[in-house]
Amino acid sequence: MLTKNRNKKFSIFSSHFPNLCSHLDIIVDMTYQVKIIYPKEEAAENNKLTERTFNEFIDGLELEEVITQYEQLLTKGYSISVNFAPPQLDDKGTEPDPFMIAGRLELAGIPYKATLKLKASGDYESMVKIAKMIEQQDYDYDISAKLQIRENSSVDFEKEGSWFDKDYTKYTILPKASSQDIADLKTLYDALVEEHQKVTINIKAKVKKDDDDSFANQLAAYPPETMIIFKLTDADIYGE
Repeated sequence: MLTKNRNKKFSIFSSHFPNLCSHLDIIVDMTYQVKIIYPKEEAAENNKLTERTFNEFIDGLELEEVITQYEQLLTKGYSISVNFAPPQLDDKGTEPDPFMIAGRLELAGIPYKATLKLKASGDYESMVKIAKMIEQQDYDYDISAKLQIRENSSVDFEKEGSWFDKDYTKYTILPKASSQDIADLKTLYDALVEEHQKVTINIKAKVKKDDDDSFANQLAAYPPETMIIFKLTDADIYGE
């Protein structure tokens, strides 16, 4: 049975996220990190104009406290660009599941764009294998080559046939894979994970800016210890 404090938190949570609460077993005892990037300020020093930057970090905020922080910044006259940076590992030592995050956004009725991020490097043969995986899913990609021209290297820039030396040539591949449905990326994502490649999926929600309800619904999709980055613009210097 929920304690009085937990019951209050769940009431606040469910008022913001009714769709999520009806489909998911939400844990309301979770905290987030917040980074606030304030607008640059000009200051005169020694007859010169300089720009000062100020960032604020707040750790251990509960869900309703993050929402309150967002609302207070709006009240002070700021326009807020929001980014969510999930932790690299959760409390169980596993990487956050991008498919879970996208699923929660879908349950909340929030459209998004999912982009697969990969920077795989290796010799020619290993990168050909990765390239074929990408091609099989009908995505484009870029490949760059780094040739090490050394006195004892077999690589000769003027001879293309020498560009495949495993010891002195490295290829890097960057896929161009994105979709408005994360399910489209799953086959490629799973194949790359199986090949022990470092692959992630970046999710960008398409929501109304400077809207507390839209922000609250996004926040509910992310795991505990996510860093929420508020980048502020258009400050009202007379506000308070």
